[in-house]
Amino acid sequence: MSKKEEKWKLSRRAFLLASGAAVTAGAASNFLIAGCQPEEVERDPDDPVDEQPEIDKTLVSVEPEITDTKFNFCGICSANCAMIVDIADDKAWRIRGNPDDQVAEGHLCVKGYSALKDLYDPDRLKHPMKRTNPEKGPGVDPEWVKIDWDEAFELAANAYNEAIEEHGPQSLAFISRGHDWMNRLQRAIGTPNHIQHHSTCFTTYTAVWRAAMGTGNRPFMLDVGRAKYILSFGWDQPSKAKNMSAREYVKAVENGAKVVYVDPRLTITGALGGEWIPIKPGTDLAFMLAMIRIIVNEELYDKDYVDNYTSGLEQLAAAVQDYTPEWAAEITEVDADVIERVAREFATTKPALIPNHKRDAGGPNYANSWRVAFCINILNALVGSIDREGGQIIGRTPSMVSFDDAFPPPDYPEMPDARIDGFEKHPIIGPTRRGDFSTITEAILDEEPYPLKAAFIRKHNVLAFPNAPRFVEALQKLDFVAVCDVWPSEMVQMADVVFPEPYYLESSGFGNRVYHAFYPQIALREPVIDPLYDTRGYGGIITGLAQAMGYGEYFEGVSSGELNEQRLEALGTSMEELKQNNGIWSDERPFEGRTEWDTPSNKIELYSTVLEENGYDPLPHWQPKKEMPTDEYPYYMIISRPPMHKMSQTQNNELMMQAYGEENSVMLNSATAADLGVEDGDEVIVESRANQVTLKAKVMEGIRPDTVCIEHGFGHWSRELTIAFNKGANEGDLIPTMPIDEMLAAGDPGAGSQMQDFCVNVYKA
Repeated sequence: MSKKEEKWKLSRRAFLLASGAAVTAGAASNFLIAGCQPEEVERDPDDPVDEQPEIDKTLVSVEPEITDTKFNFCGICSANCAMIVDIADDKAWRIRGNPDDQVAEGHLCVKGYSALKDLYDPDRLKHPMKRTNPEKGPGVDPEWVKIDWDEAFELAANAYNEAIEEHGPQSLAFISRGHDWMNRLQRAIGTPNHIQHHSTCFTTYTAVWRAAMGTGNRPFMLDVGRAKYILSFGWDQPSKAKNMSAREYVKAVENGAKVVYVDPRLTITGALGGEWIPIKPGTDLAFMLAMIRIIVNEELYDKDYVDNYTSGLEQLAAAVQDYTPEWAAEITEVDADVIERVAREFATTKPALIPNHKRDAGGPNYANSWRVAFCINILNALVGSIDREGGQIIGRTPSMVSFDDAFPPPDYPEMPDARIDGFEKHPIIGPTRRGDFSTITEAILDEEPYPLKAAFIRKHNVLAFPNAPRFVEALQKLDFVAVCDVWPSEMVQMADVVFPEPYYLESSGFGNRVYHAFYPQIALREPVIDPLYDTRGYGGIITGLAQAMGYGEYFEGVSSGELNEQRLEALGTSMEELKQNNGIWSDERPFEGRTEWDTPSNKIELYSTVLEENGYDPLPHWQPKKEMPTDEYPYYMIISRPPMHKMSQTQNNELMMQAYGEENSVMLNSATAADLGVEDGDEVIVESRANQVTLKAKVMEGIRPDTVCIEHGFGHWSRELTIAFNKGANEGDLIPTMPIDEMLAAGDPGAGSQMQDFCVNVYKA
């Protein structure tokens, strides 16, 4: 280990103390909501000062009388950890992890423990509003006027119907995560435009999983805790405080697992593991191809697993012969002997795992990311770690009564094929109807394939789109925008009508365990308090809008309560039974690994016939990243996310901002900073071919000298977010958008946004 690597190696104790910040945040929330005071000490005023007993100034929580307990699950990230909320004086006072939940196991992350600050945030949206200032954009006051729900529905309905009558149903777009009610209204209207964020999240993985395993959209479940060899290519969930990942990772390391962390930047995940390999950004594919060659040529793969559950080994072996460790070393700047050693260790230490989660090396970061995702699939299969203990697991989730089965709809109208984002042009990922944030901006501005006139947007912020200022221009081109949200985000500032939703702790329902589901399990969500403001749930908003637009027949008899009852009855339980069982229903059963796969061969396809039939490479051949450093833009750009925040959604949370600091920064290697004449804390400009941002420099050793990193989530310009406003900068402003033709030319079956495939320049402000 080099001196630089040794300097950045943290002790296990240090990491565990850092991980304990989540619990600290939970305690802090109690102090801030319930009050705090010093512990009392008896003193005799007649004693000399130097003989007075020492006063312990440690703050202690004032424990109120708990009058009720409610069950809920976290709505901040998709892990949805189950929680128990204690009520005192009709207020939510304390949040605890539910010990019966296999995801939470009695613990939450810093974001979950801080949720009470969100619930009681005075900046929350409180009632429907309409815009009275027609001008839109950063720094513009919308001049909101409070309105009632009927007027809000009428304004939106009139605008949408006018767009549909004059330009067709495709002139309206729904920009929102999937939702049963919203999906029905979209289909009733007949617009193909349901746009989601997944091109910036995990569509590259989805395309490979669908093609090579036939497993659907999100097999992110990992049995990290039982792995003995963890080879991470940018998988950094422990550092990001993903609850189950952090706990399982610490468990694995404490049980002696070897961790090799391959990433241009050293994080706590890598420091705890013991070996950091600072690879050149965007070259993970070369490292993996060389690994496959070594494992196949030396017959180090799990022969029983490969023979019985995979197909295409011979074609794979023939395809990788040119990818020697020496070839990979030139591309990655990782020594050939290191690549050889890691490949052999990975293949011979069982169970071994290459974990993945969204925006790591196999996520939509580079033009070659889908090939990296394919290699991860192949390598995990070669060592027998797909759907096996200590490997990548296909989550066991309960089967649910579908929305259409519960409430059969009238016939839907014919729907145009062409989408505003061109997502239907991708034959493998297109049927998922996810959507592409990278292409929608230019399509709106160019009015190709047709003009988009109106949008209905829910909980997708402007800052989530590549080149956010350019996306603001696209929104300004629309005739009408309605936004559903909990906070007055930047997207809300671009709205004509605002529909306020309740916070998840004011909502009801239940949710599947997905990210850590060894067996089917659901968790109850019940309101912990009555809604604080004049808000409505998303289903109620959609129903009200549908009735105002004249589509009420599609929602006759539809109710969330009835849907929940049908689904729970099919599982053999009820809301009351869930409450009696600590808010959890489980169908616990022994884990049995899958033996058949939903592919043409019924096996995991190392040579993908599905990719081949759809015009893509059936094997993961070498492809470089799209943009390389130049004299104009000499540095690689990478993006990370801090553990205290969920994307751009939580910067108005006082606790999280106190834990993180008020603003993000640009991370520079000390040698790079010295060359630039930059010291820690200096303001610098980071510039790409799309845009530029100004940030303070954070000088460190644990990042490659040719690479800079910015953490996501900052740069809020909504003045109504009083804590988050004007703190830091949005690195997404630097990400170029892509016309649809450019996206298609990339040949990516996952339509990834290539959100790190650009280079930047850095200079003093």
